[in-house]
Amino acid sequence: MNLKSYILIFLFSFFWLPVFSQGNEPEKTSIEEMSKKRQDPVSGLRSVFLQEVLLPVADGTASSFSIQPVYPFKLGSNLKLITYTIIPFQSVPPLTPGGTQEGGMGNILFNGYFSSIQKKGKFSWGIGPAMQIPTRTNPALGSNQLSIGPTALLYLAGDKFSGGIVAQNYWSLGGNEDNKVNAGSIQYIAYYNFAKGWFVESNATVVVNWLASSDNQWLVPIGGGPGKTFQIGTKSKLFYSAGAQAFYNVVRPDLIGNWQAILQFQVIF
Repeated sequence: MNLKSYILIFLFSFFWLPVFSQGNEPEKTSIEEMSKKRQDPVSGLRSVFLQEVLLPVADGTASSFSIQPVYPFKLGSNLKLITYTIIPFQSVPPLTPGGTQEGGMGNILFNGYFSSIQKKGKFSWGIGPAMQIPTRTNPALGSNQLSIGPTALLYLAGDKFSGGIVAQNYWSLGGNEDNKVNAGSIQYIAYYNFAKGWFVESNATVVVNWLASSDNQWLVPIGGGPGKTFQIGTKSKLFYSAGAQAFYNVVRPDLIGNWQAILQFQVIF
């Protein structure tokens, strides 16, 4: 079996088997309640995101399809760990004339957020480790060094409007030239909720490469788009959410184009 097959088997056993083994019928959650709960990064929902990012690079379009399992662990009476793992499969167009398109599996990103179980007020928080694991199958898709650093988030929940911010930075443990890493990101999150699970979101990541030249360090997208949380069938215990966003890159490196698009589908267990 190839690597994708092992990943799919892992996701099946990690998420679906607990669903099949549930004995008692859980309390019924409305679509509106689930839509608001899924927007909180440390709410403790077990889910999987499927995400496609399209970004113009040089004379072509780069794509990154990722599988993103989210899994919570209870560590104490008022402490939990929410894990976010991003498993990317990427394609990059030729960066120079006569170059070739490169693709394969990229480096896996892991983020862990320690947070309180008992929420006080409308604010949620999380803090923990960020890790970039050198799993890339092609040298064009990232560093071959393990990179680690801190990550933290703050989120404000509301009835109609909710929003938050996630910040992190990675440093490679060794490496030189293209394999050396000192990079950070700031993800901004904003939602406006409507009836029946509909929402408008602006959810993107500002990226900075501290090792690049001063005029090529930042990528700053601004935009957003619609989405909806829903169920399939009246007896289903699963929820789903889908959204599409378009962004204008107000600041970008020389090789990056002025737009990007994000398509996302989430299964909530």
